[in-house]
Amino acid sequence: MSRAAPLLITDSSCDLPRDLVGRLGVEMLNLRFRFGDDEHVDDLGETMPHERFYGLMRQGATPTTAAVPLSEYVETFESAVAQGRPVLLLGLSSALSSTYETALTARDMVVADHPGADIRVIDSLNASAALGFLLFEAARVLEQGADIDTLTGWALAARTRVNGYFTLESLEHLRRGGRISDALAFAGTMLDVRPVLRIDGTGELVFAGQTRGRRKSMKALVDIAAQRVVDPEGQTAFVAHGDALEDAHALRDRLLARLDFADVIVAEIGPVIGSHVGPGMLAVVFSGTER
Repeated sequence: MSRAAPLLITDSSCDLPRDLVGRLGVEMLNLRFRFGDDEHVDDLGETMPHERFYGLMRQGATPTTAAVPLSEYVETFESAVAQGRPVLLLGLSSALSSTYETALTARDMVVADHPGADIRVIDSLNASAALGFLLFEAARVLEQGADIDTLTGWALAARTRVNGYFTLESLEHLRRGGRISDALAFAGTMLDVRPVLRIDGTGELVFAGQTRGRRKSMKALVDIAAQRVVDPEGQTAFVAHGDALEDAHALRDRLLARLDFADVIVAEIGPVIGSHVGPGMLAVVFSGTER
């Protein structure tokens, strides 16, 4: 068992506020996204502000996404090995991306060259603000002096207690991604149906219900939190949005009026997740009943 301080690594699908990543001491690798032939780095809005990204989507642009290159995982792992630090990587759910498999390949390559390296790659079973929430809590565990074994055990137990629920402004982007039919998307638009989705126990995004209209969908997120949360006083919940800051603040106020969370952090949903759900997404994340 290593006594060196573990290094916590993630990828930019965590959708944490950029300054918070620095304060938590988390190493972050950047996924990519493209508009046509132009590739961009998903760096939490630093080089392309999220407002610009969603503005392009509202104008009809269709972005595509790409994983973190293998070489960047290898470089990051080798840097930690050179410092004598054990590594725990918590990245985007394997049910939603190839990043997990890429990280495993990189780990095996580095361990082959450095047999004593302690590099642990865990499938977070989470995405977006749900992954960000897991990292936020993991950093708190590290602050309490956890070693790599303690941190690993905690992460394996905590990942399915993260409850991530989402609602969308439009069904169009789910249709484009092949998750729903053209007819269902058209009917939903005509009836102002707002789907509610969740991350299930395998890390997949699945339907959890539907409402009519934005206000009812926001109420549904608060109702779900009230039903499923465990010990709200002892945790900081997350509200995340895709270029819908006013609604996110309203959702935060509703949560705090209903539940005694220690705090609620408002975060922005970045290009990798936003490419698949479109502008207007709202999410609430908290620790609660095992999913």
